[in-house]
Amino acid sequence: MTRAKKSFPQLIIMLTVFLTVGGAITPGRGADLQALTLEDCLALAREKNPTLGAARERVKEMVADFEAARSKFFPKLTLLSYYQRLEPNRLSPGGAATTQTLFGQEGLASLTGKQLVFDGLKTYYNTKAAALGKRAQQQEVVRTADDVAYQVTEAFYRLMEAKEDSKVAAEALRERQEFLELTEAFFHAGKITRVDAFKARSQVLEAEQGLVEANNAVRLAQEILARTLGVEDKGPLDIRGRLPEKFTPPGDFKALWIQAEEANPELKRLNLELGQSQALIKAARGGYFPEINLQGALGMRSRDVGGRKEEYLAGVFLEYPFFEGGLTRAQVAKAASQYRQLLEKKRDILDALRVDLMNGWKTQEDGRKGVEASRQNVVASEEAYKSALALFRVGKATGLDVLTAELELTRARLSLIRYQVGYEIGRAKVKQVIGGGTTETELLKLR
Repeated sequence: MTRAKKSFPQLIIMLTVFLTVGGAITPGRGADLQALTLEDCLALAREKNPTLGAARERVKEMVADFEAARSKFFPKLTLLSYYQRLEPNRLSPGGAATTQTLFGQEGLASLTGKQLVFDGLKTYYNTKAAALGKRAQQQEVVRTADDVAYQVTEAFYRLMEAKEDSKVAAEALRERQEFLELTEAFFHAGKITRVDAFKARSQVLEAEQGLVEANNAVRLAQEILARTLGVEDKGPLDIRGRLPEKFTPPGDFKALWIQAEEANPELKRLNLELGQSQALIKAARGGYFPEINLQGALGMRSRDVGGRKEEYLAGVFLEYPFFEGGLTRAQVAKAASQYRQLLEKKRDILDALRVDLMNGWKTQEDGRKGVEASRQNVVASEEAYKSALALFRVGKATGLDVLTAELELTRARLSLIRYQVGYEIGRAKVKQVIGGGTTETELLKLR
């Protein structure tokens, strides 16, 4: 009994500890699941981003257009059936008087068929244009995926930049609070004037404001990343990762541009759209030619006078558009104009892509060079701050010297972060422009 009495409280204690630890661990695991790497963000965006989802659905629409255009190659079968009642005392079909009894009820059930033989190759070129449109939209999906990948990468590193800026702001606030305590102690000891203490307090307030703005920037960056990902749950979203430490040159610009001209999905889409437009021009010109088709019918006609009898029809039919008010000519002119518009659009996009590539190349190279200078600047600013603070303690420097050194150190730290983030964003822009961000396997999954 005594052993049982001792074991019961121990069991209660162990159960309480287990529940407490389990309750403490569960939120942590949930938080870890929300801390996403860049690869996690890219995978989530490929699945959830609404713009990319709409582009995928557009492929299905293009497939449906292709099936609709191709359907004209196949025969059209129609089942026709009707029943009607007529006045028996009506005029005869010729209009003359007759003593013959006319039928008053009639019914028909027939199956008719129509097979296109020739239509000026309109169906052929419309089908070809629809196939090219489908392929063009698939390239648009790839372009959208690359665009979304760049947006996600930029939002990811902007959030990382905001978080690092917040750390710098918190460090700056801590340093200025410590200096404020030192200046107040020196003021009470009669070593400095009240002005130095006021300046130190003013710098603390500015650092507090900077920390508030940095934290707000983090929240805004989280919202932008969540919107870019397209997640439905708008809860707190966090990331994990580190700013780059190694920096490589972006490469020769001319070589990158040649690669972009070959692999950029937007240019591929435009080339396919140009081919589609040429096919549509040829399809429109098909309206100048006659249409030849085979038609046939087989059915059963039943009347109250004459009884029931099978009937059939078979023949070759030709339709030639003798006059249609200039419709075909207008359709050809419209298709030709659309082709010329695409040529001008391609030229404009080539210029825009070249500028975007140069912008990304410049941002990456500026970031790479800026990091080297900023790292040295941070080291020098830290030494300057330590020196100014040490001289202030022995009375050989003013409070303004220390505050200036603190400000320069904060600026140097923020500049280093900005260049590190700029390097990654520029690299992502170059990757977006030259294409190749989405593999062929991923493209098949997007169909």
